[in-house]
Amino acid sequence: MTTAFYHNNDIGAWHLDRCQIDGDRYSDLKIFLEAPHDKKFAILHTPGFTDLTQVEIDIHTLKDHCDLVIIITSEVHDDTVALIERTRGPNIISFICGILNSDTSHIHWMDWFITSIIFYKYKPHVLDKLTPYLKKSKTFDILLGQPKPHRTLIYDFAIDHSDQVIMTYFKDHTTPIRQLEENSWIWESEGLTIPDTDFNFTVTPVTYYDCSMSLSQIVPISIYNQTAYSIICETNFKNHYSFFTEKTVKPILGRRLFLMFGGRHQLRNLRKLGFRTFDGIIDESYDEVADLTQRAKMIQSQMTYLFNQDQQIILDKIKPIVEHNYYTMMETDWYGDFAREFQSVVLDHTRQN
Repeated sequence: MTTAFYHNNDIGAWHLDRCQIDGDRYSDLKIFLEAPHDKKFAILHTPGFTDLTQVEIDIHTLKDHCDLVIIITSEVHDDTVALIERTRGPNIISFICGILNSDTSHIHWMDWFITSIIFYKYKPHVLDKLTPYLKKSKTFDILLGQPKPHRTLIYDFAIDHSDQVIMTYFKDHTTPIRQLEENSWIWESEGLTIPDTDFNFTVTPVTYYDCSMSLSQIVPISIYNQTAYSIICETNFKNHYSFFTEKTVKPILGRRLFLMFGGRHQLRNLRKLGFRTFDGIIDESYDEVADLTQRAKMIQSQMTYLFNQDQQIILDKIKPIVEHNYYTMMETDWYGDFAREFQSVVLDHTRQN
C-alpha cells in the first residue's frame, strides 16, 4: 500500500516530519491529485490575516480525492472559524488553537501555548525575578495592545483609576512601536535588545537574553512586579469560539490572578484545558453573559471589588490556583498531545480499507 500527503505550505510538511509520518510528499496540488496512491491525505495550514478563498476551494477539491483532509489553524478568527464551519465533513478534521463552542469534533492544537513557553522552559530562571506573592503598589496591569471594542470598554473604565493601574493601549496601530508614547507601550527593562528597524506588530522577533522570540511573548516582569493582578483582553471576543494566545500564557507564567475578557465561556473553555480560575475568590459569573457590554460591566465590577480588597489576603488565597496553572502550562506536553492526535487520525485512516 502506498500513501501520499499534500501540504499547502511548509507548516504541514514540518508537522509530518516532526510526527515521523512516512509517505510521498507533494506541494503541487495538480501532481498530487494525479498521482496513483492507495491512500491520500491533505494537510492544509490556514495562515493568519490572509484571504482563505483558495484554501476553501482546495478543501472542496481535496475532500473528494482524499481519505482525510486535515485543517490546521493557529490563528482563530471569524474567517477561519467560518471556514471550518462551512467545510465540515466526514473526512475533514480540524486542529485549532482554541475551542469552538458550536462543535466538539475539532481537536486542540495549542500553538500559542507551545511557542510562548519555549524560552521559559529553556531559561526558567528568568521568571525567578518575579515576586508574585508580595503586595504591589498598583492593583492591575492592563496591557491592551491594538484597538478593539472590548479593549476600549476596559480602557474607558480604567482610565478613571489610573493611580491603581499600569495600562497601555495602541490608539494608533499605524505608528511604529518604537515611536509610540509611553502610555501606548512599555519596554521590558532587562535583557531586551530592540531591533533598529521600525515595526508595527508585537509578533516581531526580538532578542531577549540572547534568544530570539516574539516581542509579544515576553513576560513583562517589571510591570508584574508593580501590579498584583492582570486584565486579559484576548485577541477576539466573539461568543461562539475561544482563541487562546500569549495574552493568556503570560499571566499564568507570572502566577497571577486574572480577569479574562474574551468571548462568552472563555474561562469555561480555559478550564477544559486543565487550568483553574478564581471563582470563590472573585465572581466569575461574567463568563456566562452573552452581551458584550454587560459582560464588560460585570468585569468592571470585579475590578472595583479588587481595588478595595486587602491585596495580601487575595494573594495568599490564589496561591494554590496560580501554582497549579503555572505547572499545567509548563509541564503539559502541548505539542506531544497534538502529535499523538495527529498521528492517530492519520494511522486510523491508513488502516481503513
